[in-house]
Amino acid sequence: MADSDKKVQTIQDISRVARMLKFIRGRGQQPTTERQRLQRELLNFKKTVQHGFPSKPTALAYDPILSLLAIGTASGAIKIFGKPGVEFYGQNEVSDGCGINKIIFLNGEGRLITILNDNSLVLWEIEETKCAKLVKVRALALEGKLKRISASRLESGNQHLLLGTEGGNVYLLNTRSFQMEENIIYQDVVIQNVPEDYKIRPGAVEALEEMPNNPKKLLIGYNRGLMVLWDREAQRTEQTYISTQELQSFSWHPSGSKFKSAHNDGSLVTWDASVGGRTPLEEPTTIYGPFPCKPITKIQWHDSKSEELVIFGGGMPRASHSDRYTVTAMKGTDEKHVVFDFTSHVVDFLTIMPEKNAAAGGQALVVLAEEEIVVIDLSDPEWRMIPLPYLVSLHASAVTCLQMVSPVPHALWSYLKKAGRQSEATYSNSAFPITGGHYANEQPEGEEEKESIHELLLTGHEDGSVRFWDADGVALAPLFKFSSEPYFTTGDDFDDDIADDAGDEEDWPPFRKVGCFDPYSDDPRLAVKKVALCPFTSTLIVAGTAGHILIVKLKNQDEPPKKIIGTVMNIVRDRDGFVWKGHDQLKLAESKGKMKKQAAQKGATVEALVQLHPPASITAITLHSTWGVLAAGTAHGLAVYDIVRHVSIQTKCTLNPNDLSGAGDTPISRRKSFKKSLRESFRRLRKGRSQRNANPNKAGSPAASPSKPETSQPGGAAGTSVALSRPVERQVEARPVEDALGSMVRCLALEDTFLVNQQGTSPTLWAGTNSGNVLIFAVTVPKGNKRKDEDVSCQLGKEIQLKHRAPVVNIIVLDGIGSPLPIPGEVNAGLVPAPDIVGPHRVVICSEEQFKTFTLPTLKPFCKSKLTATEGSMLRRAAAIRLTPSNVRAEEAQYALFGITNMGEILSLTLPDLRRLLAVPCIKREDINGISTLGFSRSGEAIFPVSSSELQRVSMATQKVTELKCHLTNMTRCKPEATTNGTTNGDAASESGASEAGSKKGTSQR
Repeated sequence: MADSDKKVQTIQDISRVARMLKFIRGRGQQPTTERQRLQRELLNFKKTVQHGFPSKPTALAYDPILSLLAIGTASGAIKIFGKPGVEFYGQNEVSDGCGINKIIFLNGEGRLITILNDNSLVLWEIEETKCAKLVKVRALALEGKLKRISASRLESGNQHLLLGTEGGNVYLLNTRSFQMEENIIYQDVVIQNVPEDYKIRPGAVEALEEMPNNPKKLLIGYNRGLMVLWDREAQRTEQTYISTQELQSFSWHPSGSKFKSAHNDGSLVTWDASVGGRTPLEEPTTIYGPFPCKPITKIQWHDSKSEELVIFGGGMPRASHSDRYTVTAMKGTDEKHVVFDFTSHVVDFLTIMPEKNAAAGGQALVVLAEEEIVVIDLSDPEWRMIPLPYLVSLHASAVTCLQMVSPVPHALWSYLKKAGRQSEATYSNSAFPITGGHYANEQPEGEEEKESIHELLLTGHEDGSVRFWDADGVALAPLFKFSSEPYFTTGDDFDDDIADDAGDEEDWPPFRKVGCFDPYSDDPRLAVKKVALCPFTSTLIVAGTAGHILIVKLKNQDEPPKKIIGTVMNIVRDRDGFVWKGHDQLKLAESKGKMKKQAAQKGATVEALVQLHPPASITAITLHSTWGVLAAGTAHGLAVYDIVRHVSIQTKCTLNPNDLSGAGDTPISRRKSFKKSLRESFRRLRKGRSQRNANPNKAGSPAASPSKPETSQPGGAAGTSVALSRPVERQVEARPVEDALGSMVRCLALEDTFLVNQQGTSPTLWAGTNSGNVLIFAVTVPKGNKRKDEDVSCQLGKEIQLKHRAPVVNIIVLDGIGSPLPIPGEVNAGLVPAPDIVGPHRVVICSEEQFKTFTLPTLKPFCKSKLTATEGSMLRRAAAIRLTPSNVRAEEAQYALFGITNMGEILSLTLPDLRRLLAVPCIKREDINGISTLGFSRSGEAIFPVSSSELQRVSMATQKVTELKCHLTNMTRCKPEATTNGTTNGDAASESGASEAGSKKGTSQR
């Protein structure tokens, strides 16, 4: 027994010494406390701006004095826009009734009032500071069913807001005190002199309009068709106009002598303001009759160069065009008539008048639809659209992927901007009419753009297009669009002559398609899955759902255009029994119609098409433009392609040889059999119990007693104490179903690093799969003049199999000082110094369950940081981000590893030792699309979709924060009156019986 105890003691001593040596070696690799403090100071998590089109818009308003546009949404958000870069956000408290029904600007004051779904009113104010914000000032609730607001109109002097209700009364809200005044226009008083058949339930107030040039007279319209000209000064009815159809809207002529009313049967009626009764000035006109038509929901009447300009929404024939969403514009008697046809429901529209001469007609027509906003130039002879500098529908076709690209040279950025303008030949040349406000570092008008480094956002779409966006500032401006659809023969192609004839079948109503929102795709195989851009060689890679990869040069097409080089690469060529059961591949288009579309696409030239077989969706892609090498991965393996000589380099199948059932069509399960899984689970349980109960001392000793806590004791007890001091780790069992395809290539990286020895770096290709397997290939690239004549070779050199077999999310190679290797061309452009090759390189393998660093070229484990075992979450995306400006010396540059988990939490770790710096919630865990689509930028920001049409921008480093720094000038703001606890008047009971008697008090709150 004594010999046995001595052996145990010797083993423990050796173990203790090994732990001490490991601790000492680890201390040598750790960064200094000063470095960790600096890294924490450079971190700054903050949600900054939102890009795109507001989701579920419900209201639209315009301030003609400050030139501001406001949009309200069903979620209670309000967004105000001026010139590009001027934006203000506000948000009501999230509740069932927080949706915005109506927005009313107090013109020229920088204030606005919103009417919410719960019948409450909120006063908002833009602060008078250099970094102004939209703040909620006061709120007021109207209680009672009969006081539900059905119409509103602001007085010309901004003093009162007129509120028409479903009970028929019109209330006055004092905009200074934000309280209801006692002066109420009662319905019973208004209808005293109307015919008897209209005195009974005339209905809710549908419309309110002041008479032009005479604000003391108010036109009130009721639901049943009764319209009354009310003299507010004399408190009497001046004229009564009676229509046989239900009223929807009306609009005064600018002269104030007549007005037009719109009705639920699609008819328009013109009335003489001085002559009341049942006889209008002109007979009712159903523009798109004689068959039944839908209601005209809104009408506006303007004078345009001595000719009438009438704009109205709806009114289409029910039988033939009831499914269309339209706004009609008519000028003169027969001069011009256009029906603007939208692909989504029209929410509201308004006209922006010229600043100097309102009688010259509308300057622009702004139409807010459910999925986009469209601005029509009414001063243009052809009424063409004005290109939007912001508020562009990101989801014109559903977004399938996004990629942040930086740094982008000024030359490429300018080229894309110029090429984008060429493609906008169908748009008006007029400037965007919304020009209010100022923002920080605003460039004076007429000053040339300074050459600088830019940032781009690339979005891939379901229709096969890739859109380029200027992501430098607050406004996400569209630059350029490339479409892959003209290069393929799709399932919906048909004869071009038939298509041309189909467009001429209907010339009445005179429809014109406007807007860019198109939710339909010609072929689902066109969808873009991955996109890559080399900003220094202007090379774009577009990879799609059908295993196709387009190699595009961002340059003007040659005349005549060169033939596209096609290459088929069979990934499963060594799998004889493989059967593909999925969709067919796309074929290059050869029809005349497609050729015309290709020629019409300016600014980009397709050089080659790589078609992978099987034609499964591309899951990963990487490009090294300096070497001229492209690598792509699918569910079956990977392919390496030479973009210089346009030939295949290598294919590698990652399928299990025993499973040839067609990966990508039906997922291959990574789970083991139930019996084997159950057996291993019991083994782990037994092993865990034996380790917890293990004690080198004799049985029955105090240290082995379960009733006493473990303490640090000499000898064997110390080892037990160390084991128990570790954080509790959970066992990771089954993998999610979506990650069950073990052969899928999840990430690829082409890096110049140490692979064989540390004598010199060489080109390498890294591939990570869903089964935790990392393949490392040695790539041989001929140098100099031999590059165009000799082949590039690629051979499998090493392989890493992660024990936990979790999917590999990203692979990041670090140089000798722990900095990520620069992107191709970045060093030659002088933007960053050359990577350090004196010290050993390291590679960080980011899997779903942990981060692990290996030393190169030995692939010896350096350190790791567990995620799933300690926190229960799984990594979805990861990237290395620079925390310091690019002009900082390489030795002083600070980098960090960032990731997003399936719980929506953003993590930050140091490089290369993987110590936790930051962990903050960013996205709701239920938002799977936002988490899976999030993209990191190399400058310290992230971007992700918060809805199908909006992107949220997040800052993570202090060096790059895209903030709203804007303000307004020339505001004529009156001081608000002091607030007291006021009430919404309920004195209407004297005239309307029980109609308003039950009204309750509503408080005005600061």
